[in-house]
Amino acid sequence: MKPVLTQFQKSLSLIIIPVGFVLVLVYGFTFISIVFGLNNFYGNLYKYYHVSALSFSIYNLLVAFIAGILTVRLIKGIINKKQRYVKRSLWIFLALSLILVSGEIVLHLSLEGKLL
Repeated sequence: MKPVLTQFQKSLSLIIIPVGFVLVLVYGFTFISIVFGLNNFYGNLYKYYHVSALSFSIYNLLVAFIAGILTVRLIKGIINKKQRYVKRSLWIFLALSLILVSGEIVLHLSLEGKLL
């Protein structure tokens, strides 16, 4: 017997999918703004945090890429009703959340000047 998606997994996935889209849009646009040198809020955000443009753009690219993979995996898991995809994607989302929280803490510490 194949494992079937529980209602909790479906509901949680349907909540996380829009969050993944928002992460891809915001962090992806920040990456594009920095790479192309757009003179807007997102393009100059690395100056606000007092970090290099390269490191900040790599951070934004990684977050956008992981969030995009997560969103695609969740959609694929729900459509194909594969519990394995959904379960692993939820773990990936947990890891992404931890990376985002720790990354934002580092950025805010660099803003306050308490980081090296």
